[in-house]
Amino acid sequence: MRRFTPLSAALAAVLGGVVSGEAVSQTPTTAANDEPIATIVVTGSNIKRSGSDAPNPVQILSREELETSSKVTVADVLRSVSANTGNATNETTNNGWASGAAGIGLRGLSQKNTLVLLNGRRLASYGFPSNGLSDTFVNLNALPMVAVERIDVLKDGASAVYGSDAVAGVVNIITRENYQGFEAGGSFSTTDEGGLDTQRARLLGGIGDKDSDGYNVLFSFEAYDRDRLDQDQRDLTRSGIYTDLPGGRWNGWTAKGARFLVNGVSVPLLDSQGNCPDGMQLTASAPIDGLPGNTCAINLAPYTTLIPSTERYQGYIHGTLRINDNIDAFGEVIYSHIRGASLFGSSPYFTLEGGRFALNADTGLAEAVPAVLPASNPYNPYGVNTQIEYTFFDLGQSVKTNRSDAYRVVAGVRGRGERWDWEASAFSARSKEEETVSGGFANRWGLFAALANGSYNLHDPSSTPQSVIDSIRLSTVRPADSRLNGADFKITGNLFDLPAGPIGFAAGVEWREEELVSRNPWQIDAGLQIRPAIAEVDGKRNVTAAYAELNVPVLSTLELQLAGRGDRYSDFGSAFSPKASLRWQPLDVLAVRGAASRGFRAPSLSENSASTNISYGSVVDPYDPDVPGSRQNPTFFTVGNSNLDPERTHSYNFGVVLTPWRGSSLSVDWYRIELDNLIGTDNNATIVQNNRPGDVVRDARGKLVAVYNRYQNLSELTTSGIDVELRHRWQTQTIGEFGVTAVYTHVQDYRRPQTTGGRLVDYAGSNLGTSFSLPQNKATTTVDWNIASVRTALTWYHTGGYDQKASTAATAVQSRVDAYEQFDLYTGWSSGSNNLTVYAKVENLFDEQPPYDASFPGIRAPYDFTQYDLRGRAFLIGLDYRL
Repeated sequence: MRRFTPLSAALAAVLGGVVSGEAVSQTPTTAANDEPIATIVVTGSNIKRSGSDAPNPVQILSREELETSSKVTVADVLRSVSANTGNATNETTNNGWASGAAGIGLRGLSQKNTLVLLNGRRLASYGFPSNGLSDTFVNLNALPMVAVERIDVLKDGASAVYGSDAVAGVVNIITRENYQGFEAGGSFSTTDEGGLDTQRARLLGGIGDKDSDGYNVLFSFEAYDRDRLDQDQRDLTRSGIYTDLPGGRWNGWTAKGARFLVNGVSVPLLDSQGNCPDGMQLTASAPIDGLPGNTCAINLAPYTTLIPSTERYQGYIHGTLRINDNIDAFGEVIYSHIRGASLFGSSPYFTLEGGRFALNADTGLAEAVPAVLPASNPYNPYGVNTQIEYTFFDLGQSVKTNRSDAYRVVAGVRGRGERWDWEASAFSARSKEEETVSGGFANRWGLFAALANGSYNLHDPSSTPQSVIDSIRLSTVRPADSRLNGADFKITGNLFDLPAGPIGFAAGVEWREEELVSRNPWQIDAGLQIRPAIAEVDGKRNVTAAYAELNVPVLSTLELQLAGRGDRYSDFGSAFSPKASLRWQPLDVLAVRGAASRGFRAPSLSENSASTNISYGSVVDPYDPDVPGSRQNPTFFTVGNSNLDPERTHSYNFGVVLTPWRGSSLSVDWYRIELDNLIGTDNNATIVQNNRPGDVVRDARGKLVAVYNRYQNLSELTTSGIDVELRHRWQTQTIGEFGVTAVYTHVQDYRRPQTTGGRLVDYAGSNLGTSFSLPQNKATTTVDWNIASVRTALTWYHTGGYDQKASTAATAVQSRVDAYEQFDLYTGWSSGSNNLTVYAKVENLFDEQPPYDASFPGIRAPYDFTQYDLRGRAFLIGLDYRL
């Protein structure tokens, strides 16, 4: 049976449109036949040029594409970009400090290797790093959609222009300019299965014309509110029981509700009538964790968040004032307030169990907290200290509320001369976070006292005196603050003319100060909290840089672009990043482009400080004494390293661009990225596999308790692949205008060592990374049709399958995880004057479910949270009104 890919389907559609009798005939476009093309600054260079002839591969998401997309946030739009192949934070990840935040990681290199800009300038990083403390990133949810004119996605290294972090590419969000008018709109959406009700309201206004009035002010406001989605709201996860699926058990349950552990046997903690505490169910332990005996178990689906709730209020102002014919003053302010809530993924309630730690207030070191019921406790039937596992419902749920306030202020002047343009500006940005956990934590001294004297009723917790509960219950507040201040100056223009044209030139200097401070809640430092999540960072540095670019027309058909940038960091030293690009156009319909560059990524302030973080998650343990190869939940320690070197990179790109007809283009680009001195940690699964006593801590039975890791310069990483982008529009005489856009990425290889100094292992097309999958193929194809006042668009999102390599146990029952296909539909109607637009969107038209992954990479769920979510089919209706 013939199999169609998104690219082949799009090609068929284009060819069909080209030969259709309804299509208007078109001829190859030449520069002489075109209207004058306005020059702009294209992401990847400071030299002005037309957007269609850049030597670097840039995917441009226009305002029209954003409006007809089913995605209503910047994060959702960028998550669907084909080059965003995996290994990036998104809102479904709620078991870390960055809950509710979202980043983008092009080429699978994680978000710390992708630079995010707003109008060409940096923003402050989110205050809580993700992936331990490794990945500092810009929170895409803090950026409003309403004022966006386009989003440029540069799919090539750009350290020679932008400096650190631009290793995998650059995302530049560009807002509207010189806008006059007023727009207001709103939308409401809900899901087929319920939950995630979402309301959105927006305002956009602009007054003044820069040319005729000498000024322009643009302002926007956006409000976004979305309900939370928990696992008990979806059929797939509601029961928490997956025994009907390969390798599935009672993965959504915990056997640690109320039980004793006696000689490796689970013994339920029952009252005199043989009942479990309220909210728990008496059942066999083996289907859950493999232990013999029975237990008082809990279905955690009602207490596990799939997608957090969120409230966002975002404002943006941009102003330009013409001082004289040659000089403009400009300013820009963006502000975002976000409040998100979710149940903490790893532990929605406090559970006393083995492997728990608390800080020693005097030494600052972690010390074990015994999970033992004293012999004197009236609920201990054994008369000796006995190991216990018990979940304390009445201490409250671990509801995490993340509040984020972010802003950036820019002020500057720009001037125009006969040969040279210049611009100078200063900016200040900040992202201030506060994480509040309202319950689900325990004061170890209050707990020890209650267990010692029996004042906490383990059989009937509701009868426990409130004073006892208050002595145990903890709520915490964790603050974080990320600041970025800077100034820049640049000039652009032409040096002199060659026979083939003028030599374009740009040069500039930059200075910035970066600071990241994240503090522990005081209860952790005081040694009170059991199972503390530690993420304390205190880093600050200055960066100075100078750069220059040349665009040399060697021949009328051949141009050479050279760029170089030097950066000096106050904490680790200097780096120089050169880049050379070529663009050759032998025919009007054919262009060939290529680039080679060297770049770097500076160690993040969280990686190179003397920091330690403690986090919690799961890892496959092949030596588990009960179920070898099952996922266990130890404590993970990650230690910073002040002696880190920067990552060094080499990037290569080669491609061809075909433009056979007006409105048509096909580009094919090959890329390769080589990273040396890769900063990271050993793979947790490999550390557990190696089972070295200094890195792996086990209890007396051999149960995994803790895993120790540290940041270091690993050997290297290489990745390569192919990007294909197809665009075609054609106008018919009777049935309207059609368009097709298809963007496809194929990851050819993604090689990195699993351990320091180890051989390179290919992760492409597998979930060998355990914490994320890396499908080899990803594509987005959109077909749109405009006729009269009606506009429709159908978008197909394709994510390829991947080999099951997360663990031996998962591989034994599943060889490959299926591909995923999602279709979204947009239909809109505009009034004759275009003042009113009414539209409807259906996301996930066929209600496709995420593909089953037997390694259960999600939080007690059988699919990859970094690639998919479980919102299901969603319906949206909205309207916009323009004056």
